[in-house]
Amino acid sequence: MVHLSLVHIRETHGDTDKEAYNASMTEYIRKTEGGESVLAAGDGRTQPVLVILHAEELRENRESFSHYGELLHSLGSIRYCKAEVFRNCILGTLRIPQKNEQRRPQLSFGFYMTEQILDLIEDTGDLKKWMEKHKDRFQDLQSPDQLLLLIMDQMIENDILYLTHLEKEIEQMEDVLTDGISDDFFAKLTRFRQKLSEMNSYYEQLASIGDLIQSHDSSALIHNPEQWERYALRTERLQNHVQLLRENVLQLRELYQSQQDARQNKIMCILTVVTTIFLPLTLLTGWYGMNFSNMPELQWKYGYAAVIIVALVTVIGEIIYFKKKKFL
Repeated sequence: MVHLSLVHIRETHGDTDKEAYNASMTEYIRKTEGGESVLAAGDGRTQPVLVILHAEELRENRESFSHYGELLHSLGSIRYCKAEVFRNCILGTLRIPQKNEQRRPQLSFGFYMTEQILDLIEDTGDLKKWMEKHKDRFQDLQSPDQLLLLIMDQMIENDILYLTHLEKEIEQMEDVLTDGISDDFFAKLTRFRQKLSEMNSYYEQLASIGDLIQSHDSSALIHNPEQWERYALRTERLQNHVQLLRENVLQLRELYQSQQDARQNKIMCILTVVTTIFLPLTLLTGWYGMNFSNMPELQWKYGYAAVIIVALVTVIGEIIYFKKKKFL
């Protein structure tokens, strides 16, 4: 078994020593140190096993890529994770979402894998920094496909913690909903729904990549298809967790909507009761507002007081009736 580990890579340009994160192509080769094979900085003479390059450098070295057109088309707009399998190579793109509410990707790059080498193509330099940060975890690898698998596996390593965090926040929102609806409740719920939809698509795409690669019949490219199968199963479990959270958000949204409907129904009920209470009074005032000359109450000394008493008795009787019927 070959032991691979990443080392810090620096390039020298004249008298200036600077990190090779954003300046140019970064190559890693197998090198024996202390009886073990490690992944070290390329020396320009040995065939590299891992290369990180920019899209412009890809164009300059297009003759090295047998399916350059398909690869360039994939890199044109990296919107999702995908893989394309050919007889002598596997290429595709990876778009890793942020583990927070932001919609922009954490990492976005393309890959091109053959039997001898894995090329990673990016434009921002974030991938080189990510590789340096996780260099100690790239060990005990035998082939480029295992290196690609480990990179993809590292990118979902702590996702279960993130999903657990989302689950706790959704539970807190449910508690808030029972105590009283805040003004930004629906906005938060919408952000949760959008993020979970993004994560669900992400895991579904990774599972598809795992299934596609593990079913590839080229033993030269894929040395351990069972590891890719386990990776696909792991991403499917993460997707199932996300789907459960999406169902919780959907139920929370329905509960929120039912509470909103209940509030509106209560308001309409109050308005209906108020309208019903004042309906007899409207009839009474309309009746005696006609002012016909032969209406006996118009000339009665106690007519005004009698109308007031009738109105009060009517209102009190209606209130008592509505309370008995639990409309108030």
